[in-house]
Amino acid sequence: MSLKLSTALKPQSSLNWIAIFYGTLLAVITSIILIAIGGTVMYYTVFNERFIPVIGLGILFVSVFLGGFVSSRKSGKMGLIHGLAVGILLLIITVLFNILLPGGIFGFPIFKKILASLVGGCLGGIWGVGQN
Repeated sequence: MSLKLSTALKPQSSLNWIAIFYGTLLAVITSIILIAIGGTVMYYTVFNERFIPVIGLGILFVSVFLGGFVSSRKSGKMGLIHGLAVGILLLIITVLFNILLPGGIFGFPIFKKILASLVGGCLGGIWGVGQN
């Protein structure tokens, strides 16, 4: 009886674009809901305005994290890549809104948005695959 060991790596299948779409959609919906809640709380309470950029960054991170989690959970594989794809897509959507809306919506440096999107998506994707 002989065992045949292969050192060649088998390529994984391609990305699950439907899962990435669902994750991105959830990230957009989560962002809208959290922005509405945050805006309402800020309107009706005495609030220090210097925390707005930090809250915006937190909303972006949570949204992309949840989107990456759902995307990788639906695909069941390649969580890091699926979460990263959700983060990149949400970042592209944010930049497009910034270009299309007069006055723009960049409230803090773009590097922080990029970092929050990429890290949040990656962490959510890794955690989502780990939950399967």
